[in-house]
Amino acid sequence: MEATNLLSTLELLCAPKKLDRERGEDQLNNISLTSDEVKLVSSWIEEKLEGLSNWEDVFGGITAAIILLRNVDYGSLVDIGIVGKLEDQVVQCHDNPEFRVRIAAGQLMGSLCRHAGLSLFNRYLPTVIQGVITNLERNTEAPVSEAELSLRELNIAKEHSTNLSSSSLSIFHDTAGWKNLETWMKCLQEMVSNLPSKDFIKVDKTNILELTFKAVQHVNRFVRETGYDVLSTMISRHLCYTEPEAKEPTYINVATQLVKGLSDNWSQVRMAASRAVRTLFEVDPPSGFTRDDIYPILLPAMCLNRYYVAEGVRIYSQDTWCRVTQGEGRRLLGQYLVPAVDYYIQQSDADNHAVREASCASMAEIVTKLDSKLLLPCVGKLLDALIVCFGDESWPVRDAACVALGSLISTFPNETRASGHDDLMASQFLRNLNDSIPSVRDGAAKSIAAILKSVDDQNLFQHYINHIVEKIDGLSKQPKESHGAESSRVSGKGPGASHVTVHSGDAAHDSRHTDQVMYSCGSLAPKLQKGMLTTHHSLRITLS
Repeated sequence: MEATNLLSTLELLCAPKKLDRERGEDQLNNISLTSDEVKLVSSWIEEKLEGLSNWEDVFGGITAAIILLRNVDYGSLVDIGIVGKLEDQVVQCHDNPEFRVRIAAGQLMGSLCRHAGLSLFNRYLPTVIQGVITNLERNTEAPVSEAELSLRELNIAKEHSTNLSSSSLSIFHDTAGWKNLETWMKCLQEMVSNLPSKDFIKVDKTNILELTFKAVQHVNRFVRETGYDVLSTMISRHLCYTEPEAKEPTYINVATQLVKGLSDNWSQVRMAASRAVRTLFEVDPPSGFTRDDIYPILLPAMCLNRYYVAEGVRIYSQDTWCRVTQGEGRRLLGQYLVPAVDYYIQQSDADNHAVREASCASMAEIVTKLDSKLLLPCVGKLLDALIVCFGDESWPVRDAACVALGSLISTFPNETRASGHDDLMASQFLRNLNDSIPSVRDGAAKSIAAILKSVDDQNLFQHYINHIVEKIDGLSKQPKESHGAESSRVSGKGPGASHVTVHSGDAAHDSRHTDQVMYSCGSLAPKLQKGMLTTHHSLRITLS
């Protein structure tokens, strides 16, 4: 290949447009380089990394180096001298303000570790660990960045406006960038995943594991997500094989950290933790442990996520459940019923309304699919939790709780009456039967039918009949058109009340309601905003 054409291909790696850079990668990957061309590319890489003129040049140089390491004999690259220079210069690239350069630098460090092995890994590890530690917390003495300036403005705005909730600050910390922390974590992941297994076994994992555990508990969701990706990689490299001198079982500690990720309010974090959980079950347990040691820790959360609103998490969790339980889902859930019920009840009080909805669906599942004798000791706890959810401000939660209560009460009517609900919660079901949302009414009707079918109570039956007759008689009195203003959901208070206020005229352009931050109801749903709605969905999932 002519030198001019080769240089043109290399320059594409530094192009401002991503499509051009990707085209350059494809072209360079498909070129069989001669020894002279390898030297030319090596010189070009050195020039780009030493110049540091703009991020595209540095990024292009790193990309070319990764391709060179992948396609050219490593020994010849060492002889040329490019490997030694790359080993020295790549660490400096982590100071680059462009995150794409830092990500590429981590990939290059991983490629170098794959070839050089344990010695280079141990050489880089202290620098990477220090990079993570340095960025774990914000430095208040550092120059104010745009994001941090926004935080200060948010604080000032909160002092002067009662319209801003206290959760605004936690939302900022959960979404704003944290300097180079995420890219340092991804660099660690690249190094671990590329180091040969025979070498990784020899690595002292104490510091790595400690940092990873800190990352998965970090206030920022991007850091938590990356932390679980790193943890998944380490699990695949037999991280959980505890060293003889270890004081605590790594296998159990890892499972404990994973269940926190499976319970995270952010779907992306749940997904990363779900991938790590699948990896944990794909790797054989370490000596002295069995899967029974982690089943009570992980199975409840794995089971609940099969009903989670985010489709990616839900489908992935359903597939993982089938892979792990191998058709024994009912038996395993019955065996670990107490921790499962406790977890469902805990999640029914979560900040995210989608989690509360999933917990109600999970409680309904165990009532309908497990032996009632197993559930008998848990009826009181389930009843209390579902009654609270029955009054939730989010209608999908109320709907799911209504269906779950219908199943629970129809299965345990005597226990429900013994808990002080002589009418089997008829007033609550009738409230949902009058709801303006069709699916809520439908769920209430099915629950009422199931309860009446399970008990021989003529008084309760007549109570519902009287309500039906009253409402049918009222049909002739309803207005020809209804704009919703007369609905009890609008004028009333409590779980059935609407939280939407329509403004007109000048009020519609009030600065308090204009150009404000908006959030997806599926991602941010703290308790102060339980009224946010999601699209209701019906799920039919098998335990086995």
